[in-house]
Amino acid sequence: MAMTTHHDAHGLAFTASSADSAQRFHDFTTCYMGFRPDTGLVLKEIATADPDMPMARIGKGYLAKLMGSASHSARADKVSAGMGAHLEQVGANDRERRHAAALAAWCAGDLDRTTRIWEDILLDHPMDGLALRLAHFTHFYSGDGRRMRDSLARVLPLWSEDHPNYGYLQGMYAFGLEEAGEYDKAERYGRAAVARNRQDAWSVHAVAHVLEMTERHEDGIAWVAELEDGWSTTNNFRFHLYWHKCLYHLERGEFDEVLRIYDAQVASDITSDFYLDICNCSSLLWRLEMFGVDVGDRWTALAEVARTHLADRDLIFVSLHYLMALIANGDMVAAEQMMDSLRTWSTLDDTQARICADVGLAIADGLKLARGGRHAEAVTVMEPVRYALARIGGSKAQRDVFMMILLDAAKASNDALVARALFAERLGDKVHSSWTWKNYGAVLEANGQTDEAMRAEEEARRILAA
Repeated sequence: MAMTTHHDAHGLAFTASSADSAQRFHDFTTCYMGFRPDTGLVLKEIATADPDMPMARIGKGYLAKLMGSASHSARADKVSAGMGAHLEQVGANDRERRHAAALAAWCAGDLDRTTRIWEDILLDHPMDGLALRLAHFTHFYSGDGRRMRDSLARVLPLWSEDHPNYGYLQGMYAFGLEEAGEYDKAERYGRAAVARNRQDAWSVHAVAHVLEMTERHEDGIAWVAELEDGWSTTNNFRFHLYWHKCLYHLERGEFDEVLRIYDAQVASDITSDFYLDICNCSSLLWRLEMFGVDVGDRWTALAEVARTHLADRDLIFVSLHYLMALIANGDMVAAEQMMDSLRTWSTLDDTQARICADVGLAIADGLKLARGGRHAEAVTVMEPVRYALARIGGSKAQRDVFMMILLDAAKASNDALVARALFAERLGDKVHSSWTWKNYGAVLEANGQTDEAMRAEEEARRILAA
């Protein structure tokens, strides 16, 4: 096909065989921003109609990397390997060449360079929604909410509020604000985005995070439920919003409801092998057990999926959740194989490998030790990295499970002074947490502070009765 320059309705230039391909790529970006289940299908249709379009090829590589697994990364590698010659052949423009360079850096494991390229693209092309949303993703897995916040702040004033995707930017900005601790402003932007589009799952999710962080559990349940008809039409990301609903119910002591939602929704599509589903499920089951709930044989299905990811080296945050499933299910042979893979990964020279070395291995060791009843040793390895925990990526709400595991191990270690200090510290952020007050009461009792323990336990009961 003859290739020339065409522009979408918002001024972005594409090397393509037709103007329709340029506009359809805008549709693909909209689908991706909205977590629509037909995102891959739309890109496939573009690639079928215009197989030489550079951004269609690069988009396939991007989607493969977004799956966060070794098998999909291998597909991305194949796409990236052939891009250089193809770009020369079709006369690709500078923006497309930079996107190809970002994919190559991503495939090489250099997430820092990948993100810098996307941010550089946005300086020249602030309307490039795909670069913006992908940078949002990698900022998220750098664990620095300020970067997510500022990435959006740099371009948001340059977008017209009439742009059909403007609401998605508001929602991304809201989430960056939330992760940076600016809860009031985050809630305003998130609610404004949802007012534009109640199917905008990421914006619903941003407000859900605010409500979690500000411990407004009843409001969170109502918020997620009220909008369910919209966000439940999205892809597997919808299960993450059910996970949020479970967190609210968990703190309210409504364990039967948590298990019902887990079975009906959170774990309902686990065989599709989407990494976020495992993250949702592993962290929720481990939390339930720390609340004293018997989860039955639910770990088994997660472990079956996890055994197919022992050698993944894409995101340490995700790998730790696979490891959680293996350890909790008692699959120690597979767990040790994965630990060996993590140790090897930690010696490599890529962005996530360095995080694995600095933080990930300590958490992995702590999970194994805590589950094996070696609580004091778990505290010894996990406590030194707790202030670096954000580096593994994910959200504050997601990473909190690892802090809970540390505190749970401290309580079980019989070092009542350390446990008392950690639980008291947690009350600074979680003053309405029944789990925190209940456990704080137990460690106060172990320290001989009977009166204070009774007051803490009464506070836990008061929260549950509210």
